[in-house]
Amino acid sequence: MAPEEIVRAEMAAWGRNDVDAVVCHFAENANLHAGPYAPVLGHDAIRKSVDGYLSRGTCVDHEILFIATVGDVVPMERIDHWIIDGKTLAIPHMGICEVTDQKITAWREYFTPSVDS
Repeated sequence: MAPEEIVRAEMAAWGRNDVDAVVCHFAENANLHAGPYAPVLGHDAIRKSVDGYLSRGTCVDHEILFIATVGDVVPMERIDHWIIDGKTLAIPHMGICEVTDQKITAWREYFTPSVDS
């Protein structure tokens, strides 16, 4: 799969709230840095982080507004839709994924967390 297809598959896995499918798109030594939170490195830490996000609420959809591919880099603007404590939240994001050998090796997110999340 091409880098953009990998990233789209990753977004779809989040929408299914499938931790295993989310983690399978990452390289073993990947770096995930989600906005204001500390970076996490490697499969085990990424799994723990993803599990933490999904245990707090239900991801309904990652609405992709813009996506492009520049070599192995995929910039993406999107709105993440969640249900947390019965409330629907829409959180704008800007992210950059780096893909090598069909695995995400780095993912940097830029967003402001909701005061309710």
